[in-house]
Amino acid sequence: MEAQADSRAVAQALNTGERFVENYYRSFSKTVGKFYQDDTKVLWNGNGFGGAQFKAQVLPQLQQALAGGFEVHGLDTQPLGDFTLATVTGLVRIGGKKNQFTQTFVVQRTGGLTYIVSDAFRLV
Repeated sequence: MEAQADSRAVAQALNTGERFVENYYRSFSKTVGKFYQDDTKVLWNGNGFGGAQFKAQVLPQLQQALAGGFEVHGLDTQPLGDFTLATVTGLVRIGGKKNQFTQTFVVQRTGGLTYIVSDAFRLV
């Protein structure tokens, strides 16, 4: 019985992670801020921010700089109780050049919506 519960949790985490990642990167240049709450913890290339500060001061600049788009090459997910851990690898176009990146999210579904609890992005 426990194995069934574990496999359901893993499947749910994968489903949540896949939907979230698809929506996040598709909406990055326009409405990605909707995924961040004021208390979201953000670590962007080694610089730490609260969600409100990130949305107001940093995200608009990143949306311009990273407007070339993302290519997701890998996604791993794991259930963490009420949360989902999603680790993404891929390429992001900056100034015409493709750069490798990794991004790790902890997300939570609340009321049918998925919010970022923690976001750690790093160019590789």
